[in-house]
Amino acid sequence: MSNYKFYSFFSTIYLIFIFATELSAQTLLPLATNFKPAYSKQTRSNEGLPGKNYWQNSGDYDIRLKFDPIGRVVEGKVNIKYFNNSPDTLKQIVFKLYPNLYQAQAMRNVHISPDDLTAGVEIKKMELNASLLDKKKYAIRGTNMFVKSLRVLPGDTTCFDIEYQYTLNKGSFMRTGQVDSGAFMIAYFFPRIAVYDDIDGWNEYPYIGKEEFYNDYGNFKVDIEVPKAYSVWATGTLLNAPEIFQKPVLERLQEAENNGGVIEVITRADLDNNLIFKERKSRIWHFEAKEVSDFAFSVSNHYVWKAKSIMTDPKTRRHTRVDAVYNPDHTNFDPVVGYAAKTVDLISSYLPAVPFPYPHITIFEGLDAMEYPMMVNDLPFEGDEAVELTAHEVFHTMFPFYVGSNETKYSFIDEGLATFSEFTFGPLINPDMADHYDLSAINVSAGTDHDVPVMTPTQQLYGNARFSNKDLKPALGLRYVREMLGEEKFNVALRYYISRWAGKHPSPYDFFNCMNQGSGVNLNWFWINWFFEKNTPDLSISRINKKLITVQRTGAGMVPVHLKITYADGTVRNITKNIGCWQSGLRNIDIPLPSKPGMIKVVLGDGFDADTDVSNNTWTNKMK
Repeated sequence: MSNYKFYSFFSTIYLIFIFATELSAQTLLPLATNFKPAYSKQTRSNEGLPGKNYWQNSGDYDIRLKFDPIGRVVEGKVNIKYFNNSPDTLKQIVFKLYPNLYQAQAMRNVHISPDDLTAGVEIKKMELNASLLDKKKYAIRGTNMFVKSLRVLPGDTTCFDIEYQYTLNKGSFMRTGQVDSGAFMIAYFFPRIAVYDDIDGWNEYPYIGKEEFYNDYGNFKVDIEVPKAYSVWATGTLLNAPEIFQKPVLERLQEAENNGGVIEVITRADLDNNLIFKERKSRIWHFEAKEVSDFAFSVSNHYVWKAKSIMTDPKTRRHTRVDAVYNPDHTNFDPVVGYAAKTVDLISSYLPAVPFPYPHITIFEGLDAMEYPMMVNDLPFEGDEAVELTAHEVFHTMFPFYVGSNETKYSFIDEGLATFSEFTFGPLINPDMADHYDLSAINVSAGTDHDVPVMTPTQQLYGNARFSNKDLKPALGLRYVREMLGEEKFNVALRYYISRWAGKHPSPYDFFNCMNQGSGVNLNWFWINWFFEKNTPDLSISRINKKLITVQRTGAGMVPVHLKITYADGTVRNITKNIGCWQSGLRNIDIPLPSKPGMIKVVLGDGFDADTDVSNNTWTNKMK
């Protein structure tokens, strides 16, 4: 072999090797540098599982609270037992004071009426391990409180006792506050210790309004004192119902625990005739919740209560009670108990087919669309919007509560899954729902200068791209993956993720890697294209003849191909190519046509295919 031929042969082999190496490298997820120590210390694994050295801290909360509906004063005492399970010596403890969103000096990225600005949370007294803590030892900055000069060793338990109070907002309802003169949604109402994890250490990002929450798991015992005319619904189990309710109400509540029909626990007649409570000037409601990441409650003196039981685990015969609590004048809320019950049933039996993990969930009519453990705060929407909203918020039970992802930083994991549930559950709850979704958030923002990759931390999302990248785009991505894998394999993969991370704090990398492992399919090519890169979804019909249709991926974003072909005799043929058709990097695919004459129209895309330019998605036979 001549030197030239040898050199040419060697060069060809070398180029093939380089290309193969680069192609292989492209299948690895781009790993942010702050995640690398978690892998080197084996707190997380490359397979998406908790590593052999995984740890997370926790806190148990014993809260005694008094709420005055007239003055809206929340006054409480909280005992916290904090468990440092980390390998680190903690030299400070960071608390979250979420009501300080309404503090006059606090940072905010939402509008708060001047009438709702307050002095924030007043810390009346704080003890550390039964010793009074000097005020110089802690500092409050907005919604963060820092307790300094500590030395909490690995494995140590630290106890805090805090007395506090604040005034609940009357307007400017932001996930919590007064709904009307006799109804209140009360959340984020107690000082709690922030998450300290293996990726970022302390979660010091302040709560400034738009972003949501990241909390550790713990056990809660909560006593809530309210005036005698008010009912309370809350996270956890009500322990003293016989002390509170008159016998007929108590019997209806007990019946609702196992009855598949709708039970009116508190009716309008009960409210009008004072037939709900045993007589007392005020009463204390005792609740308990174990292994949850938060606690919320609602209060009203004029809401009715409907309930329905769903068997969520046939093996153990366990039931979940589904409650709808609302103003009886708002009749559009009447079907909500059915929507919520059907959602709980679908979670347990269909997607992801995991038994609903909690004993009850309450849908409370408020002024927002927000989820809490075992609680939902829903606006009284109507029609399709009510179905979608209910499914979305109830599905949040699984993410981020049962599986405790970081909503503050990467909300697309839980919001994407919850929005995906809207697509999937909507037609099953209401068969008359239209099989499409408003994709304008993506179609308008994708590819613009304010668009960003889905993996962008939530705090950096603004403008039109915010909803697109934290809700809609990840939801569509999951729909496309499910279409490719099939329902059964997708569910297996999602259950694999849930089983490994229930009660823990997964990262987006853990989710992606678990879905790969659980399905047995390396989906990194799609995760990279749809979640890590800023790509524009845009397909077009580039060529058509009697034998084939050529579909072009004009934008770099990967979207499945759905073709609807109409013939002169009125028959319709649908052709689908899932997102796997683009895996090898193709920009054009040829789709053979059925041998049938008289084709008059071809439409590309269905109601869930993002596309920034639909002007080239329809072909019409002008010769017909």
